[in-house]
Amino acid sequence: MAYRMVAIDLDGTLLTDDKRISERNLAEIRRVLESGAFVIISTGRAWPGAEPYVRLLEMSLPVITSNGSMIVDSATGEILFRRDLTQEAAETILAKGRKRLTSQIIWSGTTLYGLPLDEHLADYGRRFGKKTPLPMPPMETLREDGISKILWYDTPEHINEWETEVRGEICAGGALSDVTVVKSQPEFLEFFHAGVSKAKALASVTARFGIAMEETVAIGDADNDIPMLKAAGYAVAMGNGSTGAKSAAAWITDDNEHDGVAKALSRLFP
Repeated sequence: MAYRMVAIDLDGTLLTDDKRISERNLAEIRRVLESGAFVIISTGRAWPGAEPYVRLLEMSLPVITSNGSMIVDSATGEILFRRDLTQEAAETILAKGRKRLTSQIIWSGTTLYGLPLDEHLADYGRRFGKKTPLPMPPMETLREDGISKILWYDTPEHINEWETEVRGEICAGGALSDVTVVKSQPEFLEFFHAGVSKAKALASVTARFGIAMEETVAIGDADNDIPMLKAAGYAVAMGNGSTGAKSAAAWITDDNEHDGVAKALSRLFP
């Protein structure tokens, strides 16, 4: 099959553990772009955290951010699509986070807020948001501006426990019935609108360019990549990927420390 588009996750996939794009990965992506195929980034990060890498890659294509909650035109910065959590869901998640005394990362479009502004928030801002988190404003402000996603940052043990609890509450219906919860890293539990996903965002981008989903490749490592991996024409999981991501993939490449993305691209886009 001659694939026409590849969607690549960032953290744990394209990026090394110290958040770099290796020279080999960079060269392979540029080669694929020069061949005429489309290469897009599809990440759980909000746009500010993804933008520096998109600029390094010299891309001018749509970027899937915030797990599909927002699609940004990287050439202009225009928001092509955005869907926020409902007001009731967002306030319920924040209240449950306060009760658990966990660090909460709040994305309102491209604005990053923290509750509270602790070391977890400072670490997230440095590594993933590329911004300094602001104190959470009054709820009236957030109601007006909207909340794209909320992320709890805690120990892997707490995150595992809380993921199970919250999934049970989602199944029970109520305020969280239209929320997706996913563990994007061992210490991160993310919440976003159930009507969005990397898979739906990828379908939206392919439609813009007249590309069939069967003509796409998806490369990812974490549970939030699973819908995209299942929807793409060909799915590649990283060697360091989660059990779920590997189960959804047709092939498992090397890990993110050993140019797994480049090896997949050289195989699928010769």
